[in-house]
Amino acid sequence: MPSRPSATAFFRFAPVRFDLRDEGRSASPHGRAVPCPWFPTLSIGLLAAFDSDSFAVFGVDPSEQMRGPTPLRERGGFFMLRLEANQIERRLGDRVLFRIEGALRLYEGERVGLVGVNGAGKSTLLAVLAGLEEPDAGTVARHGAIAVVEQIDPEHAEAPPPERYGTMSGGERTRWKWEQAMRKRAPLLFADEPTSHLDAEATAGVEEELRTYEGTVVLISHDRALLDAVCTRILELEDGELRDYKGNFSDYMDQKEKRLARRQFEYEQYAKERKRLERAAADKAEQARGMKKKPTNKADSEYRLGKDRFGTRKAKVEKASKAIEKRLEQLEVKEKPRHRELPVFDIRCHAPLHAKEAIRLERIRCSFGDRTLFRPFSCAIATGMRVGIVGANGSGKTTLMSMILRGAEGVRLAAGCKIGYFDQRLAILKEDVSVLEQVAESSEYPESTVRTVLARLLMKRDDVFKPAGVLSGGERVKAALAKLFMADGNVLLLDEPTNYLDIFAREKLAQVLREYPGTILFCSHDRHVLDEVATHLLVIEDGVWTFEHGGYSEYIERKKRKAALAAEEGGPAETEKSKPASAFAGEGTGAKAADSADARADERPSTPAEREEEKLRLELELTEVLGRLSVPAKPDMQAALEARYKELLARLKRLRDR
Repeated sequence: MPSRPSATAFFRFAPVRFDLRDEGRSASPHGRAVPCPWFPTLSIGLLAAFDSDSFAVFGVDPSEQMRGPTPLRERGGFFMLRLEANQIERRLGDRVLFRIEGALRLYEGERVGLVGVNGAGKSTLLAVLAGLEEPDAGTVARHGAIAVVEQIDPEHAEAPPPERYGTMSGGERTRWKWEQAMRKRAPLLFADEPTSHLDAEATAGVEEELRTYEGTVVLISHDRALLDAVCTRILELEDGELRDYKGNFSDYMDQKEKRLARRQFEYEQYAKERKRLERAAADKAEQARGMKKKPTNKADSEYRLGKDRFGTRKAKVEKASKAIEKRLEQLEVKEKPRHRELPVFDIRCHAPLHAKEAIRLERIRCSFGDRTLFRPFSCAIATGMRVGIVGANGSGKTTLMSMILRGAEGVRLAAGCKIGYFDQRLAILKEDVSVLEQVAESSEYPESTVRTVLARLLMKRDDVFKPAGVLSGGERVKAALAKLFMADGNVLLLDEPTNYLDIFAREKLAQVLREYPGTILFCSHDRHVLDEVATHLLVIEDGVWTFEHGGYSEYIERKKRKAALAAEEGGPAETEKSKPASAFAGEGTGAKAADSADARADERPSTPAEREEEKLRLELELTEVLGRLSVPAKPDMQAALEARYKELLARLKRLRDR
């Protein structure tokens, strides 16, 4: 039986909560605390289930518990304090990056999203909470082991990176870091951009693991769909202050909007009252000045007889004026909320495009040597469409855009089509020219409109005068996008325009793209942006393109319905394919699916054309398996991948020998 804790025990009301707290410590804001002398006896039975080193605070389900896919009441009703940070502060030179007043407490089972604009200090705060960096003031207590997924290269990883880490793609590095953290299954998980560089299917795998993670999660992400699916609580870091919101990201946005509306109302009331008092003070002052003069309709003798009476009245007016001035001084100042409006486009500043179809693709395909990246396909992009291009990393999305840009064989552009191209290298920016100058020089809009648009894309006031070469990644993206938006083009090709943008800038970008008066084709792994912007999708899977109506969520729902229908009709391969792929090597390539595909291949007629098609399918799968073998995985999964690799080599050899 564990020893009785050396602390004063409290029983908490509203909501009901047990707490162990050292004497003299501040009480939790969750309710009033009163001494409970019988608590140590009660605690004996409850404490027996917990390790004494990791136990800090526990209690019954709070009535204000956070919403989420797996709320605390579904996890047994008891919760533990996993992290407590008190009065922490961090500085960068003379600048206070953040200062958190009071105590920040994270409990067992919470999945906390840490949000804020780029440069707000999110990654630094996460590093301080995780113990990777020390605060300049305050303390952080963690109760239980931790696991960390860092955005930068893993300086604090327990396992050494693989030898080929330096040549890995961004997605492979993210998967490796994520796998290292998942192996620990620590009670506290800190993840900084865990879906960075991952495609949509890999992101879905990470999302599911976060959603069902048995522990406390602190997460930084610019993926709104991920924050909505996973988080039970949002912490916003803004102007060095931390604000706490219940629920997921959408709940946070609703609460913040209401808070801003309340601030706007309070400011309007303040401004109205201040104006009224200033007017009243001016009136009284004018009245007092008029009393100093002798009335024009009275003789001197009459004026002297009533002088005392006039003096008394004047004193009263002056007293009233001073009272009004005092009320003005005591009036609580309300700051005017900042409003960030959307840019308004003028179609007259863009080249006209009168054709019904902006782009037509006729049986275009792409091959590299013996490998076919994607098979021939055709489609028409109508003028005004906003088409999201979706597929796994390396599947050919950027290649398709470059083919359209250079007018490759099979690409038909409408007469008058003027393309603006955004690539991940940001090649359209001139390094030694200021943002304002280079956006304005390629635009028909007046400079005042250009400056307004830059501001509404969240470019800070002074940053528009900086040369592009000194800007941060996010600022460079905004400058390049502004240059395209303000140019006279009528078709935009955007390759991953959300890279380097924080979640708020992505929200603004989605709104701007919806307002753009031309045709847009864009690649993105951000599911929320795809839902908000796309009217249609071009989806590539296994080298085959399909043209879909609606946004990403609609497409996924249709895909699930088709998979369910196929399962009912007895189609095992379709059922396997419909399952979301994991972010990890080997998952989603089960033996059943492979055997099914191989069995179907053996049943096909052995004509030369069909043998060539089967050879292409096997080579594509072999490439995928090799990529997954390069990422550390569980031993049984690694063995399954090795077996599949040998099997694919054998099948290819048999095809070549025919």
